[in-house]
Amino acid sequence: MTTPSTTGSGPVGGDWWLDGHLDLAYLAEAGRDFTRPADPASGCVSYPDLREAPVRIAFGTIFTEAKAPGQPGGYGDSTDVEGAHTAGVRQLDWYLEQERLGAMRIIRTVRDLEAAAADGRPSAPLGIVLLMECADPIRTPSEAAWWFGRGVRVVGMSWGYGSRYSGGNSSGGGLTALGRELVAAFDGLGILHDVSHLSDASVDELLGVTTKRVVATHSNCRALLDAKERHLTDAQIRAIADRGGVIGLNLFGKFLAVGRSPTIDDAIAHVERVADLIGRMRTCLGSDLDGGFGPEMLPPGLKHPRDYRQLDAALARRGWSDAERLGFRHGHWMRVLRETLPR
Repeated sequence: MTTPSTTGSGPVGGDWWLDGHLDLAYLAEAGRDFTRPADPASGCVSYPDLREAPVRIAFGTIFTEAKAPGQPGGYGDSTDVEGAHTAGVRQLDWYLEQERLGAMRIIRTVRDLEAAAADGRPSAPLGIVLLMECADPIRTPSEAAWWFGRGVRVVGMSWGYGSRYSGGNSSGGGLTALGRELVAAFDGLGILHDVSHLSDASVDELLGVTTKRVVATHSNCRALLDAKERHLTDAQIRAIADRGGVIGLNLFGKFLAVGRSPTIDDAIAHVERVADLIGRMRTCLGSDLDGGFGPEMLPPGLKHPRDYRQLDAALARRGWSDAERLGFRHGHWMRVLRETLPR
């Protein structure tokens, strides 16, 4: 196996990244020009910035936010069914247009996944796994098939405020009756469940009504932070592993340390706690870069996608093998996607 480089700008062997959470359509709606490097004072995600990492594949979100009409991805509330649907379709259409322009390759099948992973050209389109963050845009459970047909492969049923389908990490509450129907629809289609913004009750109930795999695309460890439901308990981490899932490290500074400035060591502490609980085969990256916060909220040395290699170097210093670090960079996400995407 090629030893991964931690310097330089291009991939060496397996030295590329799969980022499990980027709010790309949201950023585009907010005015981000993805064709040029982001202004380092306010952001760090664009096509050139991601190539510099290099990120070959990312989960691109369809992120919609209740109680934010007029804002990117915003709609009234969970009763605003058509408003939520319109907001979600607008972001979906942006991804489809980027694919038409050749800037993205939407990953619908294992074949698409392997093609994106193998394409190391500097000009290669960014591979995108479509992740819906809050299911309110899905008007009825029967409409899940429509979204699947257009490429959505992962869904978190709620953002923080909750949805018509489940409680969120800021709202509490469990699955609704409609939510249970939606879980069954997802399971029938092969849509992967993301628990990152679900309330504790919704996580418990989801695990009770599905036998399918679940993941947390961008979540950290509650034991290292505070009692807020946005972070995963040790029991939830173990349950995700029991279902064959993985956990993506979120780099938002407030999700790394409480009451002080975060460091790379804090990020690694979350990775290693997950590894201590469920092994090194279940940890990966879900950075959430520019997801409602700027570079000032990231740890020093992790202000840009090119800095992902600092995570790799830190894991190497702690004795993680080449194979274990390759898994963190992209291998564990690839395994899950190979096992869940259509052939």
